[in-house]
Amino acid sequence: MANITVDEVRKLLITKSIEHSNNMDFSGLDLSGLDFSGLTIVSANFSNTRCIKTKFVKTYLSKCNFQGANLTEADMTTANLKEADLSRATLENTTLSRANLSKANLAGARCIKASMTFANLNGCDLSRANLTSATFHGADLTKANLTSATTREANFKNAKFIGTIGYKP
Repeated sequence: MANITVDEVRKLLITKSIEHSNNMDFSGLDLSGLDFSGLTIVSANFSNTRCIKTKFVKTYLSKCNFQGANLTEADMTTANLKEADLSRATLENTTLSRANLSKANLAGARCIKASMTFANLNGCDLSRANLTSATFHGADLTKANLTSATTREANFKNAKFIGTIGYKP
């Protein structure tokens, strides 16, 4: 469970005291509507959090755990989620345009209508993910794993598929 309260998180965000934080535990908290934009948060635990309409624009979130988190309508534009665990997360209508998701784990994630335009998904695990109506326009899916992913009505226009597993454009 979280080692911090939502009120404490709000205070840290106001004072920017959360900048360059490592290994923070936000698990299970409702962080909906908060703004983490521009921060550096490494190896933090966001598992099972509720982050509806939360902003992570230009946020460095490398190796963070978002397992089972609800990120519906979150704005993660240009976020760095390299090697992050988003398995079983809900990313419906989430904006991940130009985000770095290289080697991230999105296995079993719900990415319905998510925007991953020009995102770096190099080596990303999207196996069993629901990508219905998601947009991958210009995304780099080199060596990504889409085995058993649902890709109905997904837009892969100009996406890069070199060594991609489980999907043939």
